[in-house]
Amino acid sequence: MQSNHSLPVDPDRLLAIAQKWGTPTYVYLEKMIRERCRSLNKIFPDLPVSWLFAVKANDNPHILKIIADEGFGFDTVSYEEVLLCLRIGTDPKDIFYTENNMTDAEMHGAALQRVVLNIGSLGRLEAFCEAYPGNECSIRIKPDISDGHHAKVDTGNQDSKFGIRLDLISDAVELARRHGVRIRGIHAHIGSGIQEPENLLAEIEVLLKSSTNLEDLEFINFGGGMPIPYKPGEKPFDLDLFGELASKRLRAFLKSAGKPVKFFFEPGRWVVGPAGILLTQVNTVKDQGRKTFIGTDTGFNHLLRPALYDAYHGVVNISAGTGEAEHTYHIAGNICESGDMLGLDRSLPESSPGDYLAILDAGAYGMTMASQYNRRALPAEVLVTDDGHHKTIRGRKSPEETVDELLRETGLLHANTDETP
Repeated sequence: MQSNHSLPVDPDRLLAIAQKWGTPTYVYLEKMIRERCRSLNKIFPDLPVSWLFAVKANDNPHILKIIADEGFGFDTVSYEEVLLCLRIGTDPKDIFYTENNMTDAEMHGAALQRVVLNIGSLGRLEAFCEAYPGNECSIRIKPDISDGHHAKVDTGNQDSKFGIRLDLISDAVELARRHGVRIRGIHAHIGSGIQEPENLLAEIEVLLKSSTNLEDLEFINFGGGMPIPYKPGEKPFDLDLFGELASKRLRAFLKSAGKPVKFFFEPGRWVVGPAGILLTQVNTVKDQGRKTFIGTDTGFNHLLRPALYDAYHGVVNISAGTGEAEHTYHIAGNICESGDMLGLDRSLPESSPGDYLAILDAGAYGMTMASQYNRRALPAEVLVTDDGHHKTIRGRKSPEETVDELLRETGLLHANTDETP
């Protein structure tokens, strides 16, 4: 075989999609997304646990509606994400909005929409209390636990910008009490793509202990960060073991609390990451002496993770069938940057211009981090539905359309003509 990467879908189906819709195109597998949601719903069968999908991982409205159908609410981190979830019909009580350097306008918008507002600084908590005395909110704390697949996504460490310090929780409680504000919930998040599951268990312990300071406690949100295996040989996150270990502690807490308390987790990557594939076509094969490059029609403007986090994504030449992996290539994008590399030292069958590549595990933090850098259009998005059909869930714009759109937005092209003023 060409590599030890396994495709989650038949390569002929991916080829058909690439040939029909062109490239670059993100492909998502509805059946896998639903199956992964259902796997999470099973691990705490006898506990009051609910799941909030992290919208920042994938915000395509079609994907969000699939996940909502499986009983999930949404973890949002911007007012725009809040509005998106509301517009697709989500009940405000199922939207958890964790603020991060929030503006006053965003605070007022969230309060007006009556979503669950999760506040991560004393300054913002004071502003909220003064504006909405007698109201309710949640607070985000900094648990001083470090984890994540890269330093840039480690959010719970001692020097993190996120959350209220542990030694200031009592100040937050007193501030809320003076204004009659009820702190209904407490939240933390230690990182994205957690490397050591025991760190998530340690964070659970910190939150359970810290929650005893909250008289009006109704829920505890343990955040997200469950990893997926990207590289060959990496072990998947052991859901069953995690559920077993966490369940013991949660049951003990409920027994000692003496009142009903709900628990939340915020998976994002785990739900959609393996269910997404970025299809791209080979434009160039270039021998540069010591290295041979495969040049593609996508780049870090469409999948930023390799450039930003040195992240690994499996690459499969779906045009080469089961050919032997006889060549070592660097997979290069079409962006005018030396750092635009999608994969280094990848073993593939001999590849030629016109071949199609599948970049794996791209369903999370792919399209949501994409841009039009170098003025290149965004990819199309295609959903493989439960019944095996394909449908476009976001179309592709032509180069002419993207340029005209910019000119219209900047007032240099009249809306109903092709004339510039």
